[in-house]
Amino acid sequence: MQTQCCLDLNTSMKYTVKKLDGRYAYNNYFEYCIEFPRSTFGPMDFHTCLGWMIETYGYSAEVRDFMYIRGMLKKRQQFNVPDSDTPPFVNQTWSWTNGSDNLRIYLKTEKELGFFKLKWTKDENN
Repeated sequence: MQTQCCLDLNTSMKYTVKKLDGRYAYNNYFEYCIEFPRSTFGPMDFHTCLGWMIETYGYSAEVRDFMYIRGMLKKRQQFNVPDSDTPPFVNQTWSWTNGSDNLRIYLKTEKELGFFKLKWTKDENN
């Protein structure tokens, strides 16, 4: 159902790509951030892309949970507590957040960004 929904929608969207550096949170784990505005079609575009990311790369925890879980696992590993493998919902390729002024998708590398841009054309007119 999600695939059909994504195919029915216009693939041209308004978003901004930011290369993460020391000024940005999560720059140790992700290289890029895609921001969608909360106005106009931003929330619809964000959730359309979120569904596509899940279909393409698998589910990922929201970035704040992602960081919390990684921190807890690191603490467990320091004390040699068994069974501290990273769960699959802490996806190393991408994450997301809806907790700021903009809706964001975080991407690990330029490879994922390139694939995203091939799928979702940036609308420069809105």
